[in-house]
Amino acid sequence: MYPLIFGWVATTITIVYKLPQMYTFYKEKTSKGISILSLTIQTISYILYTIHGYIIKDPPIFIVSIASLILNLILCFQYYYYRKKVDAVILQFTE
Repeated sequence: MYPLIFGWVATTITIVYKLPQMYTFYKEKTSKGISILSLTIQTISYILYTIHGYIIKDPPIFIVSIASLILNLILCFQYYYYRKKVDAVILQFTE
């Protein structure tokens, strides 16, 4: 039972640590300084961790992988959404 406590604590921290970046995207309305390659690699790793957690029947790994995958997909969406807004503003100023 005790080993699962570490897994659930790690799951909680892993889910929470992405929230500030999501908030920053929303607040600043820009994706400047964020690597889409990094987000893509993270997304692929979360897919693999999800499969791994399911196969070995480890609830903390499975839950954190699903949650992190969803959060990363939201970050990817925000990246492209706010990048388009920045590109539109730049285009507007160059015309």
